[in-house]
Amino acid sequence: PADRPRYLMGVGKPIDLVEAVARGIDMFDCVLPTRSGRHGQAWTWEGSINLKNARFAEDDEPLCPEIACPASSHYSKAYLHHLVKAEEILGQVLLSWHNIAFFQALTAAMRDAIAEGRFAAFRAAFKARQRIG
Repeated sequence: PADRPRYLMGVGKPIDLVEAVARGIDMFDCVLPTRSGRHGQAWTWEGSINLKNARFAEDDEPLCPEIACPASSHYSKAYLHHLVKAEEILGQVLLSWHNIAFFQALTAAMRDAIAEGRFAAFRAAFKARQRIG
């Protein structure tokens, strides 16, 4: 019904959320952001990255400097890689914190795009950016 929210449970990859919104879904819940964080995975505008990979051992760049979350912008990928490889709980906490902040930023960006009548363009750009990453 048009006067009721549409809820989708258990779907959580960023591209799936964008596609669900395109189909009229209003609300989500999923454990993916924190589950991913506990396993060394971070979600970004370019897709997911696995901080367990050796290629991040010397990467001094933050995960997503544009996201207003200390875990996203104040810690290098190299430091997060170290925490994940050393199995430090702080790594899981920081990645979960980042992932939640990223999902909130994605949701806010979708809301803005809808309000401004440019959701179709946002959707296309997001899909293209995810493929490149």
